[in-house]
Amino acid sequence: ALVLASRRALRRLDEESTVPERELQLLTGLPLFAPLPIVTVEHLAKRLEPLRLTDGQDVFRQGDRGDRFYVIVDGAVEVARDGSVAAVLGPGEYFGEIALLRDVPRTATCRTVGDVELLSLDREEFIAAVTGHTQSHGEAHAVMRSRLEGLGHDA
Repeated sequence: ALVLASRRALRRLDEESTVPERELQLLTGLPLFAPLPIVTVEHLAKRLEPLRLTDGQDVFRQGDRGDRFYVIVDGAVEVARDGSVAAVLGPGEYFGEIALLRDVPRTATCRTVGDVELLSLDREEFIAAVTGHTQSHGEAHAVMRSRLEGLGHDA
């Protein structure tokens, strides 16, 4: 009985410690997360939540509260500010970081173009990882400035 109980506990521990490879690859390929220690990125990969949306759905709207960071796995997302399309993002790209880093409402509306598969990360997990590492924090702010300029904002 002790062996059986130990085997179950070990199996559960193994399942909890398994890092999802696809998610890990996506995150390590992003400039925001590349400078982070691998242990941190593995932690984030385990915390990603899948989201599937159909054509024309808003992921979020300009002015909404920022509560998540998104990575595109498949499909495309249109980024629009004040009704004008500023960019179309595809697989391996990300969005949602500006509202999280600046603690402001969403600066644009992000809407699906076709069916889209996303991975999302909770605000607190994102902020703790990115702002807790100097290089990652600097990269995040550089990306944010660039995107805000593209949206017609002053950084």
